Amino acid sequence: MAGIALFALALGAITADPPRTRTVGLGAEHATIRAAVAASLPHDTVRVRAGRYRECLQLEKPIVLIGEPGAILDGGRTGTVITILADSVTVRGFTLRASGRSLERDDAVVKVIRARRVQISDNVIEDPLHAVYLLEAHAVAVERNRITGAADLVESARGNGVHLFNSSGNRLAGNTVRGTRDGIYFSFASGNTVVGNDVAHVRYGLHYMYSDDNTFERNVFTRNAAGAAIMFSKRITFRENVFAEHVGYRAYGILLQTAEQVLAERNRIEGNLTGLFLDGATGDIFRDNVISDNGVGVDLLASAENNTFTGNIITDNRIAVRRVLGTSENRWSADGRGNFWGDRSVFDLDGDGIGDRPYRAGDAYATLAATRPVLDIFTGTLAARALAWADEAFPVFDMPRVEDPHPLARRPTLHRPPMLATR
Repeated sequence: MAGIALFALALGAITADPPRTRTVGLGAEHATIRAAVAASLPHDTVRVRAGRYRECLQLEKPIVLIGEPGAILDGGRTGTVITILADSVTVRGFTLRASGRSLERDDAVVKVIRARRVQISDNVIEDPLHAVYLLEAHAVAVERNRITGAADLVESARGNGVHLFNSSGNRLAGNTVRGTRDGIYFSFASGNTVVGNDVAHVRYGLHYMYSDDNTFERNVFTRNAAGAAIMFSKRITFRENVFAEHVGYRAYGILLQTAEQVLAERNRIEGNLTGLFLDGATGDIFRDNVISDNGVGVDLLASAENNTFTGNIITDNRIAVRRVLGTSENRWSADGRGNFWGDRSVFDLDGDGIGDRPYRAGDAYATLAATRPVLDIFTGTLAARALAWADEAFPVFDMPRVEDPHPLARRPTLHRPPMLATR
């Protein structure tokens, strides 16, 4: 009997129809995408010719959905445009637009619900609430999509470019995001990789809650309210990213709040109101980063402790380091290698590349302004500089400063990740 069963299975495999391609459009076998999907068997391909299709789809079987140049799928601002409920679905090559507007329902242009191995790639996504929403979805690839938020909605009423909830093992690569609420939003989403994305003109380029063990490499976050806000998360790796040109009230390149065991290396943090802000951040490592041309290079609250800074270029900031009153301790060198401060007072008489004495960074006026924000408008004035000079010459104010025991006497040559061409 077992032999008969095996023979039957083998015969079924031989006689099963191979995957086929169905076409949609004027003069094709199907007039609508919905009809082609309904007629398809698992693993079939649906190719959609150029044209505007006013439809919303539910994909409940593994299928490949390909838009030819000029294929537009328009949801008419009603609900979610494409809902993916099956594993191994591909959506590629479309202009996808006009989801519903309900934040309560989390309307999206593409929503993946409890599915795996889905690919969403090479699409233009316009006028979304959320553009791509991953809900308990795993091993999904969201790649090379161009996302533009809904210009007619105020920021608080918009959704996010890519939104992940309780989703792991996903790869977000090469996407461009403009004009959404947040660029990429993580909530309880661990073990994901984010590579080569370009996010600008949103609230937070990267907004991050309760999500561990994620890696971010070679992304560019520019001209947002903040480049990245990382909260209540552990073991995050930032490598070779750009966080630049975040200005305005309380703007940050990177904000870490209650973030532990973060590794940030070879990033560019430049031209921000505050480059790096640490609140409740512990056990983090900042290595070989460029932190330059910011209002405040590194802003440390008293709750930030046991962090290590080594090999960084911290130069040309209005205030290099601002440390608020408190007793927290951080390390400003590792293995005898401190940071480069661009200060001519760092002498290296023995020529070993390390300053001959510790370097103290920070100034008294910056500390006073941090605790009394109204004083910040006087930062950089003659009076402020005089107070800073007096504290340096006669340290009687007992203002907190940081000390680098092994400052670098020569600017290190670091790999500088390039800015992406699209702004």
